[in-house]
Amino acid sequence: MDTITHGITGALVAKSFVGERESRLATLAVTLGAVFPDSDVLARLFTSDPLARLEIHRGVTHSFLVLPLWALLFGGLTCLRTRPRRWFLFSCLYGAGIALHILLDLITSYGTMIWAPWSKARVAWDLTFIIDLTFTGIVLLPQLAAWVYSTPRHAVRRGCAAWLLLSLVWAAGAWASAALQIPLFPKTVAAASVVVAFLLWMPSLGGRGFRWRRATYCRVGAAALAVYLLLCGIAHRTAVARVEEFAKSSGAVIERLAALPAPPSPWWWSGLVQTPEGIYRLSIHLTETDLPAYRFFASAEKNLYLQKAEALTDVQTYLWFARFPWVTYRHENGFHVVEYRDIQFFWPPGRTPPFTLRVSLDGQGRVVSSVLLEP
Repeated sequence: MDTITHGITGALVAKSFVGERESRLATLAVTLGAVFPDSDVLARLFTSDPLARLEIHRGVTHSFLVLPLWALLFGGLTCLRTRPRRWFLFSCLYGAGIALHILLDLITSYGTMIWAPWSKARVAWDLTFIIDLTFTGIVLLPQLAAWVYSTPRHAVRRGCAAWLLLSLVWAAGAWASAALQIPLFPKTVAAASVVVAFLLWMPSLGGRGFRWRRATYCRVGAAALAVYLLLCGIAHRTAVARVEEFAKSSGAVIERLAALPAPPSPWWWSGLVQTPEGIYRLSIHLTETDLPAYRFFASAEKNLYLQKAEALTDVQTYLWFARFPWVTYRHENGFHVVEYRDIQFFWPPGRTPPFTLRVSLDGQGRVVSSVLLEP
């Protein structure tokens, strides 16, 4: 989940369950807690090794085991400027925000080391894509609506500003999707804009929206989010069944399979089936009943250079990180090139796939270079 959505979700949860009198500092604590785990990206300031960053990201800052230590630390630091007797309360608020962040990362497919440092196992529930505009809209809209209807004489102006903001978020998402060749159509953006306008206007009927408290709006948003995640869970189970059906029909020996969320909506999924010969990648749309389109990524046959590459620490670290590693081999310009890619990550044609590890060896099998390529 992106960091901005983490913060917005933390604010929504805090506003839903904390009274308005004490909500400002409490909301700030939960929001900061919900953002804090992604501070591990600052590791790039201390290491230039991309593989080391992979080992750090979603590690101890995303661990349930270390969570109490972070919560107590931030609670204590906060109480240096507030009443000391409230350190336990603020520790709980920070802890709630951190726990929320971890759970929201778990529902993506990237993988989170929730038991670090005891275990480096990466857990992923595969329910939503890392950037989910529908999810972001659900957690942001009720907070904007509460702001719109908090002052009657400013409601129209604020409502237009809120509608414009959310419409621009979807437009920006469409622009980014086009750059990545992901099918987010203009009519989808227009439909989302209309839905936002309707939801912002609806509380004005009979003036009821002006009588609702901020917590009411936020609790409705939290309930809507729970329903959305439930639907994502149902969609995931349906997608997994499609992948299992394909795997069974292929007749291949199945080593692992998964259904991963694909943008732009919960209807789109990527099916992955790993076999000894290679990996099938399926494009699944849940409203279609035909056999899903697929592509097969054949793995390179074992040879001396693959064996030399697999003995490297870099490669072992990469294989720990990758869920569906695909290895290729080629002889190029006098060098033997072994490349590792994680098929779970989408990439447009003509671009270097993200998280590609390239190992070059000379004719005697000596490693010349090992580098994680930038997309």
